[in-house]
Amino acid sequence: MQSCAIKKSELILHAVSSNPHSHPIPIMNVLLIVPILHTAEHGIIPRRETIHDCIAATFARGFIARGHTVTLVAAQEFKPTSSETHAFDVVYFPSALKAVFKPHLLPWLKGFKSWLKQNAHRFDMIVSSEAFSLATLTAARVAPEKVVVWQEMAFHQHKFFTLASRLWHHIFVKREIGKCLIVPRSEAARLFISQFSTNVSTSIVDHGADCEVFKPIDDDDEVQDAFVVLSMLAPRKQIDKIVNAFALLVKTDGYRHYRLHIIGDGPCAQELAAQAKQLGVENNVIFHGRLKHTSAAKIVARAKAMLIATSKDLNMVTIPEAIAAGTPIVTNSVPLSAAYIREKQLGIMQDNWDERTLIQAINKYPHYHACCLKHGTTLTNVACARKMVDIFLARSRQRPNLQASN
Repeated sequence: MQSCAIKKSELILHAVSSNPHSHPIPIMNVLLIVPILHTAEHGIIPRRETIHDCIAATFARGFIARGHTVTLVAAQEFKPTSSETHAFDVVYFPSALKAVFKPHLLPWLKGFKSWLKQNAHRFDMIVSSEAFSLATLTAARVAPEKVVVWQEMAFHQHKFFTLASRLWHHIFVKREIGKCLIVPRSEAARLFISQFSTNVSTSIVDHGADCEVFKPIDDDDEVQDAFVVLSMLAPRKQIDKIVNAFALLVKTDGYRHYRLHIIGDGPCAQELAAQAKQLGVENNVIFHGRLKHTSAAKIVARAKAMLIATSKDLNMVTIPEAIAAGTPIVTNSVPLSAAYIREKQLGIMQDNWDERTLIQAINKYPHYHACCLKHGTTLTNVACARKMVDIFLARSRQRPNLQASN
């Protein structure tokens, strides 16, 4: 086990409610268990210089902003290549029996059980990612009354023809994990996990966008005649379909000056660049490569829409990031967030969308943008952290005996 724990008591901000007459905010010591920090394409775990921009770190900062302290647990295979410090503690555990419990799918954290038994008393709330997780099962056995299962999966994993997932949910979720509070990340996830537990919250806590980074621009005149893609450039993301639709838009009178910003890296990068050249739009498509969130956010906030055509995804963190920045979404129905995009009028949800859809997004940008500004504040990491704590406290039998801020 390796730790990069940072002493940060002097960094903790005692958050106060905007309503001076509201109840004090309990200061909680939160354990956040997210063994898998990044998506691994084809079983290859990406080596990153930092974990700063990953979902777990963003969520942790949301709790920090609310005045809580946080410890993040992750698999050592996802440890960054460079030394870094955070306002929260990070403890990495090596994976055991990797041939069976693959670190990118179902890691077995060596030493985690004994560590948790020794340290569970220090934490007021334990948020663990996914019901189908060995780490979640461990937490449910050690401190079930403190555990919140943050559920993203909305279907059985396809490995071994879904048999492993089905056995897990019918045995371990129904008998042990399902006794803990489960908070879904989407309505689809709620419907799925409710088959195996009666302790599922009706409230949803999505992936929160870093509110210090993804925020609306001050002047709407800075919005550009451009679209943006913020994605890994992998086959399942189907960026080629986006480039095709954009090329047809650029060949339409009145839209020849439009730009498409593609932010991200991956195995399809060269192929996509060749496609843009073949279609004659290489001057309209800008490939930025992988950018830090601080740089990517500026491009996202100035775009008319974020474009998505994925063939396989769950809750895409880029969706709340764009909405928090005031940028509408054009997507198919694959992401689990697609339903509320249509419901809240945060953009366009349409399968097989094309250049006509992009023209519609341009024409209705003021309306979609206004809806994003209204709804985006509920999708920040701070708002999601607050909602998670509120759900936990509401479902607890009694309020924890915690220090409170004014």
